[in-house]
Amino acid sequence: MAIGRFLAATVLAWSVLFGAPYDSRAADGLNLDGLKDYFRRHVLGERSSSRTNAGTAEQAMAKTSPVPRTTVPLPRPRPRGLVSGRTPAASPATPEKPAAPVVATRSGRVQVRIDELGKERDSFSAVYLAPKERGRWGRDTVREARRRCEIVLAATNVDAEPLSSIGGPKGCGIAAPVKVHALGAVKLSPAGQFNCTMTAALYKWVTDVVQPAARSRFKQPVVEIREFASYSCRRRGGVMKGPVRISEHAFGNAIDVAEFRLADGTRISVLKDWGGLSALFNRKAAFLREVHKKACGIFSTVLGPEANKAHRNHFHFDLGRGGRYKYCH
Repeated sequence: MAIGRFLAATVLAWSVLFGAPYDSRAADGLNLDGLKDYFRRHVLGERSSSRTNAGTAEQAMAKTSPVPRTTVPLPRPRPRGLVSGRTPAASPATPEKPAAPVVATRSGRVQVRIDELGKERDSFSAVYLAPKERGRWGRDTVREARRRCEIVLAATNVDAEPLSSIGGPKGCGIAAPVKVHALGAVKLSPAGQFNCTMTAALYKWVTDVVQPAARSRFKQPVVEIREFASYSCRRRGGVMKGPVRISEHAFGNAIDVAEFRLADGTRISVLKDWGGLSALFNRKAAFLREVHKKACGIFSTVLGPEANKAHRNHFHFDLGRGGRYKYCH
């Protein structure tokens, strides 16, 4: 063992001093690279070679300063159908189905969607027309209006009589008017003339608001509604001349309701029973205020006794401005 160590030390010293190659098998079990570095540093006083120094520096940097990570962007997936750099032709857009004007509820009840029925006129430009029956309705307009009436009369329990066109698009008139005798089991007295979108709105108000309120407060239904005005070629407020705009009544788009009659003959008058604080204790006043307030969710304009003196004896409902303008008072 001693002879082997001596030989290994001799070979190591020879290679260190004279740079001669050595046989690694002669120094089996020894860290010859470490011994060479030790001799050069501490015995001969030499610096490590640039190769060894570089390796040591790299190891030190790896221990002290980790290499910052860089984010390499991943290639974007190539769209299907992309050939020779050409963009694939866009697939044709699926046309949206128009909303159905008639829907069925979960209970199986059929309801007319008033907003989807459409209108005979542009509400914003119609208010500037003169109160005269001018112009003549086009065939397409009349055909579309009659189709609208067919939907309403088929989907509701409205007793109505179709009439010939009235007036034209340049003034007062209705393309496809109907004379309404009853809204379900509620008689309309006298029978009124309306366009069919307004007829559908009235029917919704009677069935969804008036009858539930009457049964809740009086334990009986309403059987008759008395109205003051339906179609009427005039300006607002009954004014015949001046700068006042044309009324929605001139388009069959409004109604004035004055009184309700219950099944037992009890009459509820807007003029007599509206009341003030008595609405807290008076069933008639409470009924009137309820059907007036809830009409605001159906019609565009709702006016009552508190709006002005002209409406102290009736409610005014209309579908002016296509339901987008709301005024409830």
